[in-house]
Amino acid sequence: MKRLLFVVAIAALVAIPSASARHSAVPTLKAGQLTVGLDPPAVGFQVGTIRGNTVTNPHGFEIDLAKEIATKLGISKITWLKVPFDTLFRPGGKPFDFAFEESTITTARARVVDFSAPYFDSNQGVLLSKTASAPHSLADLKKMSLCAQSATTGLDFVQHRLHASKVHIYTTTSAAFSALAVGRCDAFVMDVPIVASQKKTKPSAYGAVAGQIVTNEQYGAVLSKGSKLTPLVSKAIKALAASGDIAELQKKWFAIDVSKIPVLK
Repeated sequence: MKRLLFVVAIAALVAIPSASARHSAVPTLKAGQLTVGLDPPAVGFQVGTIRGNTVTNPHGFEIDLAKEIATKLGISKITWLKVPFDTLFRPGGKPFDFAFEESTITTARARVVDFSAPYFDSNQGVLLSKTASAPHSLADLKKMSLCAQSATTGLDFVQHRLHASKVHIYTTTSAAFSALAVGRCDAFVMDVPIVASQKKTKPSAYGAVAGQIVTNEQYGAVLSKGSKLTPLVSKAIKALAASGDIAELQKKWFAIDVSKIPVLK
């Protein structure tokens, strides 16, 4: 009997480092901890208090999704790191394991970073100032004074596809929204869920969400190029999509019917 107990005890001791090894096998920057890059505020997606390089008490769709991914990876501790959007796609290593910043997956960006499997679909949207008249076509939009955020697909669209001549560029979403609110531009071209959520939160600050531009974009988590974590994050996102969890989070954070927003052609 003593011999049997001894064997069981040895087996238990062997099992402990084995479980620990599985946990530490997740290739995060810090063992047993997930560092997630954010750039709040983006109403619905992520809102939090910025203190130095960290984001405290964040909440939103991407926050909940990051927590679900951490659970899938077997990680309970998350650090939320402030990472300006316009620095995301610079070549080289990143200070985060992955970043959630409503980042559209593009071929050009994928040359310098990894993207996870997509977790959100979007078009570009047009939010008006309180005094601007609604455009009825892309030709009308082209004639307007437009706000855009640097390094975004919205800016790329107005500059290289719309060829607008009056474009005011801001480094943050907040700055662009503020400029629109005081009438420095007629419209802000940005992702539909972002402008629609902002309008819903501050309805008196802006005019209407006047239209959407079909660009068929997909958001992905951003990781360092060649990151060993990429397939694990992608696997988690695909599992959460298949289970309906991502759809449920979208319902929780976005009560917006984008089908009612007219398409500009």
